[in-house]
Amino acid sequence: MIKNFLNVLFVIVTLSAFAQEQKAPAYPLITHDPYLSIWSTSDKLNASPTKHWTGSSHSLLGLIKVDGKTYRFMGEEEFPYKTVVPAADDTPYFPTRYTGKYTESTPSENWMSPDFDDSRWQTGAAPFGNTPEAKTQWNMKDIWIRRTFELRNLNWDKLLLKVKFDDNVDVYLNGERVYEKKGWTNKFLYSKIEDSIKKKLKAGVNLLAIHCENTKGGAWLDAGIVSEQAPKERNIALAQQQSLNLSATQTSYEFKCGGIDLSVTFTSPLLMKDLALLSRPVSYISYRVKSNDRASHAVQIYLGVSTSMAVNHLSQRVSANEYSFSDLSILNAGSNEQGVLKKKGDDLRIDWGYLYVAAPKSTSRQYITPEAYAVDSFIGNIQWKK
Repeated sequence: MIKNFLNVLFVIVTLSAFAQEQKAPAYPLITHDPYLSIWSTSDKLNASPTKHWTGSSHSLLGLIKVDGKTYRFMGEEEFPYKTVVPAADDTPYFPTRYTGKYTESTPSENWMSPDFDDSRWQTGAAPFGNTPEAKTQWNMKDIWIRRTFELRNLNWDKLLLKVKFDDNVDVYLNGERVYEKKGWTNKFLYSKIEDSIKKKLKAGVNLLAIHCENTKGGAWLDAGIVSEQAPKERNIALAQQQSLNLSATQTSYEFKCGGIDLSVTFTSPLLMKDLALLSRPVSYISYRVKSNDRASHAVQIYLGVSTSMAVNHLSQRVSANEYSFSDLSILNAGSNEQGVLKKKGDDLRIDWGYLYVAAPKSTSRQYITPEAYAVDSFIGNIQWKK
């Protein structure tokens, strides 16, 4: 009796393990090296934006139009931020730098108040820090910064504080605390500014006041304010994911999109026995469609590729080009700077070299950036016949 019970238990455990073997923290889509590495971070391919392994946005967007109805099978649309008060990384797009008053000596308790007299404070440009990249050197334990900015428009959908700091930060807007955080970050964080505080913004001069404490190591402080744009209404349905399969070199998905079944396969041919193939930084996305109701269907497939894959930070300027080679139509994009091997670290995306997207010349194509995409611009035109 005990033996039989153990046998049944073994079968249950085995079946459970088999059922979970396709579950993963993230699913590889484009994988070659730490620079070129794009993942789906949800069990469904269309439940979240695709990302670089560091968590930064590397957006792939997949749409299929079946008999005039559009379905999204890959990625999720991301909406760009509009700068309200520029941080230092925004300055290439603005005629003036982020400048403010600052002190490294402890001020009086009302230092964050709009009516505080900061005339004896020094003037400096962000970012503030103790590294060569900082515009203003900050070498003491603490720094207090007051930055005035002028607003004409107060009609913002959603305001967020944009801040990058090392170590502890305390932020005020017109004297009201909007953010407080212990620790540090090596990338910008975005925190919602509550409506109760947003209502206190006024047409004219406003104040952003920040205290940052450097407990050890590097020091850094930069901040601004952005607005998240309200999404436009789009008549796009979600494709129904039917299955997911992982193998050593491929990740495959099956979807139902109305009268069409869609198969999408991502292939990175990293074969150790073929060094030439292994070293080639090329991945493939292939599609297969078939009717699931034995009827004829007009089908179009669209692939959107973000230029964020060619830069380390979204603030970097990008150039894109289109040309042909053999039977391929090719789009490429790369940073204007092209600083080859200028950066180092773990949380890093490549910003030199070029991203290429290629398709047969018989297909239509359009380069898509994070700012916009056109639903009626598709890569590929496929007419299904019974």
